[in-house]
Amino acid sequence: MNAIGRNDPCPCGSGKKYKRCCLARHEALARQNRPADLPVRNEDDFTAELLPKVDEAVDRLLIRLEKGQLENVESGLEALLREHPNYHTTNYALGVYLAMVVGEPDKAIPFFEKAVSIFPPMAEAHCNLGLCYTKAGRIPRAVAALRQAIRYSAGDDDIARKARDELQFLEKLVKDTTPFQTLDAYVENQELFDLAFENLTARRYDAAAELFTRVLAQNPDHVQSHGNLALAYAGLGRKALALEHLDKALAVDPTYEPAIQNRKIIKSMKEGQPHQPVAIAETEYYRDCLEAEKSPAHGSWWQRIKRLTTG
Repeated sequence: MNAIGRNDPCPCGSGKKYKRCCLARHEALARQNRPADLPVRNEDDFTAELLPKVDEAVDRLLIRLEKGQLENVESGLEALLREHPNYHTTNYALGVYLAMVVGEPDKAIPFFEKAVSIFPPMAEAHCNLGLCYTKAGRIPRAVAALRQAIRYSAGDDDIARKARDELQFLEKLVKDTTPFQTLDAYVENQELFDLAFENLTARRYDAAAELFTRVLAQNPDHVQSHGNLALAYAGLGRKALALEHLDKALAVDPTYEPAIQNRKIIKSMKEGQPHQPVAIAETEYYRDCLEAEKSPAHGSWWQRIKRLTTG
């Protein structure tokens, strides 16, 4: 018997494509009947409940959404989610509504995240999650989600193509607006920044200073790293170095508010006397500026993200 393609009509006679109908159930059954000695990768070792009637109800609402027939769609999706809060398609569908209709990718993200945590092979959810991460400026997570979408989209050319196009967009954006020539290099540097920030918020100032210095070695004009490195030096009592990096941050972006405010505070400290900041600078400054419709001088990355992924 020939294998059924994901885009072929479902053999159950529903008239839907196989991927939209019985594929998930068949894949789950196949996993349950697999030989006990067959090795399983941890990320694929999961159990998921399958509720065909709920899937059909979700599909009906999503079809109406695609046709622009929005009356009672939101209330219908919310009712299904209340009844089945831990089901992948109900979470996925509400994420689609929030992203496509409401236009709030940040609010859609938790629903897509829950959908793929419940049912990891859901390529559509990974792809939508990646697109929402991009619009939210969370590029490393976007890259990971889009690659998962490609991984799980075997036989579904539309999802794979959309995910690859988005990754190509991000690669070009990185090359055009940062010192990095590959997306992987940018992601690695951003992950290093995140680790540095974790150490800073935990007041492990020596570790934070070393990690922010490594970030800046690869990306010398990264404003937030200069600003946060200044806080790490202030925590170590190194006033002169703290002011030096605040000045470097402001040389790149004179409007960078965290550096402006922190410079006023650190200027009054004494060299050799550790300064414990009341609050650590946020990592989302530029995205917050855009959401408030401001235009920071160093916001080219975020401005392009917003311009090219919205509308």
